[in-house]
Amino acid sequence: MKRQRPVKIALAAVLAAGLAGCAAVGPDYRRPEIAVGESWVGQASGEAVDGAWWRKFNDPLLTELVEAAIAGNKDMAEAGARLREARANRDAVHGRELPQAGVSAIATESRLSENGQLPVGKVPGLGRGLSIYDAGFDSSWEIDLWGGTRRAIESAEARAEAAEEARRGTVIQVVAEVVRSYIDLRAAQALRANAVVEARGQGDIARLVGERLRVGAASRADFLRAETQARSTAATIPAHESDEAAAAFRLALLVGQPPEALHERLRRVAPMPAASLDVAAGLRSDLLRRRPDVRLAERGLAAATADVGVATAELFPRFSLIGGIGLQAREPGDLLSDSSLRFQFGPSLRWPIFSGGRIRAQIRAADARAEAATARYERAVLTALADSETSINRYASAGLVGVERAAARDAAAEAVELARRRYAAGEEDLTALLQAQLAYSAADRLHVLAQAARLQQLAALYKALGGGWEAVGNGPA
Repeated sequence: MKRQRPVKIALAAVLAAGLAGCAAVGPDYRRPEIAVGESWVGQASGEAVDGAWWRKFNDPLLTELVEAAIAGNKDMAEAGARLREARANRDAVHGRELPQAGVSAIATESRLSENGQLPVGKVPGLGRGLSIYDAGFDSSWEIDLWGGTRRAIESAEARAEAAEEARRGTVIQVVAEVVRSYIDLRAAQALRANAVVEARGQGDIARLVGERLRVGAASRADFLRAETQARSTAATIPAHESDEAAAAFRLALLVGQPPEALHERLRRVAPMPAASLDVAAGLRSDLLRRRPDVRLAERGLAAATADVGVATAELFPRFSLIGGIGLQAREPGDLLSDSSLRFQFGPSLRWPIFSGGRIRAQIRAADARAEAATARYERAVLTALADSETSINRYASAGLVGVERAAARDAAAEAVELARRRYAAGEEDLTALLQAQLAYSAADRLHVLAQAARLQQLAALYKALGGGWEAVGNGPA
């Protein structure tokens, strides 16, 4: 009983220290406070951002493509796998809080040397052969006196949350790319139709000039100029067809399908989406709580701060409780005998008193990583604000361009109607009418480009505002 007293005293001291607990070493994390004004520099509505903004384009096929991309995109699948990995790593770190236990069994047959350290041949009853049979249960529990495990858990939790934000950022990226590729597809179709009409009109002018050349009413230079213009416009048609096919192939990739899967369906000509052009940008300060890249950077900073505590805890002694019980015998039949019982139980101490400066160097490295994470977070905030303000400004500018392009097209359409009436009345020749039609085709082409640009800027604005991931859920379990 007297031999057990020192062990009991040491065990009681360790348990008392563990129950009392110490504050976790290292800095306690606090989310950085960055002052951000509520109002945008550009003109934007303060209403909440629509989480499913792609539905504002009022195009069922586009909505279908976005939903298919969310379900089948390979970048989304990779992001989901990385999220599951981060969550599994978090659960593994949580397991360090609990006692570790295991069962072991071993059977060994050894043969000793007669010329070795043990005088095998000279000790009565000691033979060269040695059989050992052992089965037992062992356990250990490291007491987290200094909070190193708690800091490791904080770090793992923050990294799992960062992986979730990375997945959300992928959602926004994929949705925006689907919308932009779809706009490219419809714009290419509209531009091709415009080029066909324009090439046909220019071909008519070239034929008319050719007829005048034959009767001496036009010069060959006029004919060559008209022929060159007609062929140059006709040459743009294959380019628009190539752009259309490329957009269709890109959409197939985004939804996780081979190029031919959607080709025929997407090549069916349809008009440009008629989007609702009113944008709700939310409060400027809400941007930091909504954009996944800012949230990811903040979670990275939290993890880096906790890592400082993990490194600092290595300076202090580590206490563990170890225990084991089992049966050991030289013959299998003796295992169940009372005399075969073995056990051990007691505290364990490990303290790196001298490490050549390694631990303190690791702490300095962790501090530096935390400083770098702070800089990344601050840069992410500034980038989010700059992206959003830039997108608001560009969207507003694209709207003004679209208004002017629409007015120019309307004026060109009115000029065509006047030329048609004058031609019917014999006041103008066919050349004037064809030239008016060409002017309308050019104005219509610029209007199509302005439409596409404004829709592209609308998608870019929603991406900059961080909208879209809310409608997708919290990711794989």
